Amino acid sequence: MEEFNRNAERHWEAIAGESAGRGHVLNKPLSTVQDTGAILYRLGLVLTELRLGIGHTVLDFAAGSCWLASYLNRLRCRTIAIDVSPTALELGRELFRLDPRHRPDLDPQFLAYDGHRIPLPDASVDRIACFDAFHHVPNQDEVLRELFRVLRTGGRVVFAEPGEGHSHMDQSLFEMERFGVLENDLHLEDVLAKARAAGFTDAYVKPYPDPAAITFRAGEHLRFMQGNDRVFPTHAVRESLRHFFVFVLTKGEEVFDSRSPRVLRAEIALVDPSPLLSGRAGAVVRALVRIRNTGDSRWLHEVDTLGGYVMLGAHLLDEAGQTVRRSLARARLPHEVEPGATVEVAIELPLPSTLGRYRLRFDMVDEWLAWFEQFGSPMPEYPLVVDQYPDSRAPHLLRAHLERLGPEIPLRARPGARLTLPLRITNAGDTVWMAQTNGSPGTVAIGGHLSRDGQRLEQDFFRTPLPGPVAPDETVEVACAFAAPASPGVYEVAVDLVAEGLCWFEHHGSTTGRVAVEVTDEMPDSAEPGLLRAQIELVDAPPAFRAAPGARLGVRVRVVNTGNTLWLDERRPQGGHVAVGGHLLDADRRMLELDLFRALLPRRVAPGETVDLACELPVPDRAGRYFVELDLVDEGIAWFGPTGSPTLELEVVVSPPPGR
Repeated sequence: MEEFNRNAERHWEAIAGESAGRGHVLNKPLSTVQDTGAILYRLGLVLTELRLGIGHTVLDFAAGSCWLASYLNRLRCRTIAIDVSPTALELGRELFRLDPRHRPDLDPQFLAYDGHRIPLPDASVDRIACFDAFHHVPNQDEVLRELFRVLRTGGRVVFAEPGEGHSHMDQSLFEMERFGVLENDLHLEDVLAKARAAGFTDAYVKPYPDPAAITFRAGEHLRFMQGNDRVFPTHAVRESLRHFFVFVLTKGEEVFDSRSPRVLRAEIALVDPSPLLSGRAGAVVRALVRIRNTGDSRWLHEVDTLGGYVMLGAHLLDEAGQTVRRSLARARLPHEVEPGATVEVAIELPLPSTLGRYRLRFDMVDEWLAWFEQFGSPMPEYPLVVDQYPDSRAPHLLRAHLERLGPEIPLRARPGARLTLPLRITNAGDTVWMAQTNGSPGTVAIGGHLSRDGQRLEQDFFRTPLPGPVAPDETVEVACAFAAPASPGVYEVAVDLVAEGLCWFEHHGSTTGRVAVEVTDEMPDSAEPGLLRAQIELVDAPPAFRAAPGARLGVRVRVVNTGNTLWLDERRPQGGHVAVGGHLLDADRRMLELDLFRALLPRRVAPGETVDLACELPVPDRAGRYFVELDLVDEGIAWFGPTGSPTLELEVVVSPPPGR
């Protein structure tokens, strides 16, 4: 054996050392026009009898340059190529590197062995292929025992061999003389007897002659097809079969599973078909399904990227039975399912986004192989009703159509001035927009992002609540109000809707509205204010004021205009003039009176200017401890405090005069 191993290595070293020989084996089976047809013919017979399944582990025995392992790898099999020649296996690695169609993710193995023991565990391969190699083996009994050992129960070994007279062929004589390789004549009776002794259960022969053995003239073919058996050259077929063996050895009873199935069929039914499957649009409903394997192949359940495992699937149909969406859902099996066995599977079904009546069609799928319907398996159908929309607290599709009302011209304002943007908004999704003013999660509001020169300056530039809930296809009109930017320039506001705490609609593919805003360099005044800000301080005031019930309290106040808006002092019926005011709070700072007093400005106050005012505060009639919050107010427009301006708080203690 050691001598034959050395001779085989010398043989492959010689091939690898010649460019022509190297190219020949790396291009096999497409090496020569003379041999390719016969090799591919025999290869077809071998592949047919291997009964391969995706993900099968296949041993390419005496692989040589591993061209057969190359085909098996591209058929999504996990290949193990073994040979006594390390040089041959290195050529195999080169072949796999050269062709990008190979699947390195299948971890192809290239193992050298000593001709005696195959370096694999017992029962570790699903199939074994031996192509034009067994006739080189001197210890056939030992090798057959090894092949039997590493083969799993239910597996098979397929041989393609030259048969009788091979050792006397010119090419065989040349190889033996030059390299000392072994070229045996195989006698099928001997090989089958050795196989039975090794433990193989059964043997099969493919009685197909060499493709060159028979060719009919057209007339002969027609006579044969009309029943003239004397035309058929039986003697030629018999002679060819002496020199052309394709035979199969099996280990135990053949097992069919979903990697290489024979019949895929199932009975499928809802465990409890009485309740109608229904729910809101875009929701997910759960159904429990009972499935019985009525085919002859075991269903595997472990997920494999190659496929070959079985899952429960569902298709969505409309009420008329037309397909709306194939493969709506998949659900894994909890374990392998033998023929005749039953299993229950829970499947989660995403409902369509449009209200209506539908049908669910259930089927099983052998992943990356076939749906069971292709094997004639029945597919039960069940009615499905989508009877309500989701809402924005658990949305499905958030999408809006925004239409600006009025002329499509830029909004124009002084710095910080209030702007109004009237919009018509249509719910173009499948989700009800919940409207609340407190910004609770899932409620919808209109918002905008501020940009300048393509750079986003502020993500949440403004918020405007919806007037109420908005159902799909419903339209509302909303006037969005926001303050212009504080600096002059040209800006862009991207208008969108937001499901508070969840997402902006643009994240669901909704299109934002784009509005240009021009901010002039004119100073705003309090009739159309910009930034309303003030600094308030007391002049010559004690830490706390004391007064009798119902008295009037004189307080001197100094106010600085720290905003960008000219404060008007003239009283205007429509508002827009500025005054100092106050809110009365109790000892726990709860609001007692919103408008406690007013003190008018003595003159207009420009940004940066200071003005002093004398204020008279009415004192409550009841004794106690109070607080007065001093603030400024742009009459008819806004108090300064809620816009971010600081207020000033003073304490007032009301007590009756002594002796009362």
